[in-house]
Amino acid sequence: MKPSKIAPIFREVELSFAAHSSPRVRSRKLAAYALEKISEAKRINGTADRPAPHRQIVDGREGAPLASVKPDGVIVARFNLVTETLIWIGDELMKNSPVLTGQFARSHVLYVDGVPHVPGTPYPDGEEYAFINVQPYARRIEKGWSKKVPDGLYEGVATMAAQRFGNIARIGFAWRSLEGAGALDAWAGKTSMTRKDRDLKGADLQEWLKRQPAITVRPN
Repeated sequence: MKPSKIAPIFREVELSFAAHSSPRVRSRKLAAYALEKISEAKRINGTADRPAPHRQIVDGREGAPLASVKPDGVIVARFNLVTETLIWIGDELMKNSPVLTGQFARSHVLYVDGVPHVPGTPYPDGEEYAFINVQPYARRIEKGWSKKVPDGLYEGVATMAAQRFGNIARIGFAWRSLEGAGALDAWAGKTSMTRKDRDLKGADLQEWLKRQPAITVRPN
């Protein structure tokens, strides 16, 4: 397992220069230095195909070009490293999913503070992110039903993610009861399955039947 590539010093870069030359030259040097350090941080915290996303703030103006910095201004680059964590976990779940019809791989859903995230849209800020598969047989796969992942899928990916991104977020494996997932709700509503060792009935049984493997991510 590779160690985390995240360098905390690059989470926020604040730059300023003393007045040793003309205002124009100071601005140009400041912008060049910022570009060098931001590019370095993008390489460290991302990949060649997908540089780490960041917010660029120049003299308090978000998205302004580096070249517009004042001679004694400040450039801040804030990297959204949680986004890279979520992308990595999602990719690993897809890559290691058992494949028969492809339905299971398409059924990994990311919840942000309990609300499903719309794929393809930016990740909103949240206190907890949770990957959960909405298919009823996700529990069977987690307990070794598939030869592709005989030791389960979610717990293994959670362990790898925690080792890789543990300095960014608290990442763990859990079992979560899921509401509002069509296939899971339909299965739980018609199944005659019982939990004899706990004698569960009614709402308690429904809650247990809808309990799915999950990967939780809580930003540090």
